[in-house]
Amino acid sequence: MESKFLLLESAFNMVLNINLGKDFRKKELKKVEEYAKGLVYLPDNQKKQLIAVIEAFYYELERDTINEECISGYHKLLKDILSINHSLKGPKCVVYGDNWLTGEVKDKMRRSNYCVFDWRSLNPAYIDEYDLYILCDEPLKIYDLPDIEHKEKILKIWDYLKYKYVVFPSFYEVYMKYKRKCDPKVKCIVTGGANVKSAVQSKLLHTRAVSLTNTGQDIFYDFRMFCHAHESMPGIKYAIIGLAPYSLRYDASKSRVEWRRCLAYYPIVKTMHNCEDAELFANLYESEDKKIRQYFDEADMDMWYEVFEKSMKNETEDVMDVFDENACSKETVELNRREISELYNRPFMDILLENKVLLEGYARFCKGKEIQAIFFLPPYTKWYMEHMQRSYYEELAAFVRELCQKYGAEFVDMMDVVLPDCCFSDYANVNNVGAVKAASYINEIIDR
Repeated sequence: MESKFLLLESAFNMVLNINLGKDFRKKELKKVEEYAKGLVYLPDNQKKQLIAVIEAFYYELERDTINEECISGYHKLLKDILSINHSLKGPKCVVYGDNWLTGEVKDKMRRSNYCVFDWRSLNPAYIDEYDLYILCDEPLKIYDLPDIEHKEKILKIWDYLKYKYVVFPSFYEVYMKYKRKCDPKVKCIVTGGANVKSAVQSKLLHTRAVSLTNTGQDIFYDFRMFCHAHESMPGIKYAIIGLAPYSLRYDASKSRVEWRRCLAYYPIVKTMHNCEDAELFANLYESEDKKIRQYFDEADMDMWYEVFEKSMKNETEDVMDVFDENACSKETVELNRREISELYNRPFMDILLENKVLLEGYARFCKGKEIQAIFFLPPYTKWYMEHMQRSYYEELAAFVRELCQKYGAEFVDMMDVVLPDCCFSDYANVNNVGAVKAASYINEIIDR
């Protein structure tokens, strides 16, 4: 069956052909009306516009002296109403969504010579006439997406991107900063979780450094991200390996948000570690990635992140948070206790043994590449120290000291460094004041 879009294009062209008789052109104009109503769903106000333009168009053809200039104007109006931005002979796509991403995708597809239709103008009865359907939001919930026979035509760009900078924006932010600073002058890479992210600030170190720290990051992903960065920056001289007291017993891929967190890392490290159903999620991602990269590249992803970042940016001036144990409500204290209880209730020997192997592999890698490994444990509030399980810390500290002796690494242990509450943003993380103190300990090693 011939494409209705091509029949509509043919009818449009026939109407403009001044060499054809007016009766033939009027007949083709009726086809334009018929095909347009079938292919494109219009709201009431646009339906009225369509009828008005066609009636005026028809009237011009009825006149004994045909005004071709007016007919060209009506022709353009019809294409505008039907969202036809250029020839219908090219590929056609429907873009679903009303968020910041929608406009960006529409512009990109138009530059790629696609005829772009908004989801509002789609007539479900003719859905297979389109070549591509790009989901820039969650249309199954919001836009009542019709059933599309050819699933390979659907690009779930929103689902694909949201694990980069919607579900885990902190990771994508970290990675974007790393890519911007990725140059031969960088001599230090910092890895670790949230506590290290706040404590080790690159700008305070006495060497050029990039941070690959991220909330919830474990030893496995610390090491994988370090190796990834080292491939593009082989001149690295220092590795600051940030840890938490419970790090040896923590596995991000077995946490409550396991597959979501692992999927954020997957495009870079190509593994979901110990995540259940890892193969299933990885295959789904790979399948979507293959489809999407036929149309969009990494530069598009980065540009979209910049737009996202601007749309989400808080215009108010940043205020440094300060922890005050005496000002905490009973509800906050109880919540903090539960969080610490979860962190220090990990009797998992398999995780402990695997993390020891990983951490030793990290130290051995640095030794082999002539990189000075600096294990780092940040300071904590007095309140935290009173509620944590100290045996986890002692277990970690003893093992790290063994690695330092075996591989010539350094150990900056600030666990017993007493800092006032004003140096912390909450019960577990230092603020900018505390970061200055942490940097002073690390810089002692860098300055030797």
